[in-house]
Amino acid sequence: MSRVLLACGGTGGHLAPGIALAQRLTEEGHECLLIVSSKVVDARMTSNYPRLNFVPGKGRGFGPGLIAKLLFFPALLGAVWSSWCLLRRFRPDALVCFGGFMSLGPSLACRLSGIPVLVHEANRKPGKAVRLIARFADAVHLPAGVRIPGLAAERQHDSGYPVRAEIRPQARDAARRALGLPPTGRVVLVTGGSQGAHSLNRWVEDNLEEFAIRGIHVLCLTGPGGREDEVRSPDSLVKFVPFCHQMAMAYSAADLAVTRAGAGTLAELATCRTPAVLVPYPRSADDHQTANARESEQSGAAILLPEPELPRLLRIVFDRLADAAALAVMRDALALADAANRWEELARETIALAGRRRLAVA
Repeated sequence: MSRVLLACGGTGGHLAPGIALAQRLTEEGHECLLIVSSKVVDARMTSNYPRLNFVPGKGRGFGPGLIAKLLFFPALLGAVWSSWCLLRRFRPDALVCFGGFMSLGPSLACRLSGIPVLVHEANRKPGKAVRLIARFADAVHLPAGVRIPGLAAERQHDSGYPVRAEIRPQARDAARRALGLPPTGRVVLVTGGSQGAHSLNRWVEDNLEEFAIRGIHVLCLTGPGGREDEVRSPDSLVKFVPFCHQMAMAYSAADLAVTRAGAGTLAELATCRTPAVLVPYPRSADDHQTANARESEQSGAAILLPEPELPRLLRIVFDRLADAAALAVMRDALALADAANRWEELARETIALAGRRRLAVA
């Protein structure tokens, strides 16, 4: 069997698909090592996977700001050197990159060492790191219909988003019990991710009285270092928690979610059939979350609401919760999106390239 290195740290949107692919490859007997960052979000997520092997990597983002850009280049050299040392120890047969600053050093080190490089982009607007790595990668996996100009067509492939094995629909009553939520009444899940939680947290806090009046329960994931407490009224429970290790339960407990629009979130919403109002993070690179959300809205699986229009969010949430037929239509669209989320080719090509490399050096 082969050894596969995965560069996937920095954000949950990069780390989650790396974990999902590693789960699949490990089940088939391949040895995987995942390069992650030192961020809190990485530490929290990786702690749930004791059977997978993780190693801290080096690197930093390109900007914003002049000083950050200047610091990027020496950091990149350090990341390449660190990655080259890792290659000598682990001796991988292939590298899979999932974008972000943690991918550049390992991809350049593998390219210089003759190790096959695959890159996966989940968003509908490829990021800077992916666009750079794609120039020399052996294979580039992109969302359906997305292509990077100037690359040979045979190196670009349609690919879905790898979803972790444990993200599966759960029985609603069991999910609510697991999370300490009431078994009856409407539940709204609110999560802004590790970077964009602040404005959505504030929206929940500003509308506690409205939730109480209407008997709406809320599970608000406040992000690293965020609020952790409960606000109770006779007919409503609002729970604030920084992080949830049971995301399948959180999605399954909710009648409606209010979330950002990262590709990973959209794939997990589809897997668990959770209708959502998508509020794209306005400072996401190249505004890729808006492109993701627009595609989801056009399919009927979600509602798109730009962050400047947050004052409209309360009315949209209440109206949609009151419309069972509209929620059912959204769940049907989510089922179609989940069925179309095919990422088997990424696993197959990883195994094939690693196998050919292993034979070549044997």
